[in-house]
Amino acid sequence: MTTKKQINRLLGELVARNPDLAQSERFVIIKPLRHVLRSISIDRGIEADSPQFLCSIGHFFSPTAHRQGITLDRFFTGRGAPHRWSQPGMPAAFIEACETRILPKLRSVNTIEDMLRFRTLGSGEFNAALSFVINQIHFAAAYGRFDRALRRFERIKHWDRSRMSWRRPEFEHVADELAPLMRADDRDGVIRLLHRWEEDRVRRFALESIYEPTPFPLELAAGG
Repeated sequence: MTTKKQINRLLGELVARNPDLAQSERFVIIKPLRHVLRSISIDRGIEADSPQFLCSIGHFFSPTAHRQGITLDRFFTGRGAPHRWSQPGMPAAFIEACETRILPKLRSVNTIEDMLRFRTLGSGEFNAALSFVINQIHFAAAYGRFDRALRRFERIKHWDRSRMSWRRPEFEHVADELAPLMRADDRDGVIRLLHRWEEDRVRRFALESIYEPTPFPLELAAGG
């Protein structure tokens, strides 16, 4: 059976071998955390003996951001390699898969621009998440492309705000906080809001020790 102790022990070994990693519950996160979070995690599979190995990338300046990034992609130890807790050599196979295949991919994504160019996480889910309209609005705002962000917002401005709508929280943050600032061309206000969203996520998940506040492209373009 997959237990927290098994997960923590295996992730702890990965962290011990790689000094640029930090563990946060069942997630291992690449340091430092700037605007983009990159992680590896282990979850319980349908079968008790079969853990799920997962990796993720996502922007952390979303007000509803998770440690899992914008999606979780499953990966495997490799063809013919042990993948069950009961199989001898499974921990070593997991470490090898992480160090030879997964971590190099995740380490290649250091900036928002890197993330937007990234297309090889393993499934189509990551690409679909990048294209999701709320995420596209966040990205455009971070680059100061308010006209583009507002055009996207016009397509969704009548989304359902009822409690039955599972997208309601992320929509309301854009509709009630971000969109008014962009309509007013309040660049300083957008900068402050994006930083606040990011810092709120950092505090919520107790990631202050690996967080490095970093200017957004919008700030750099303005000489901020």
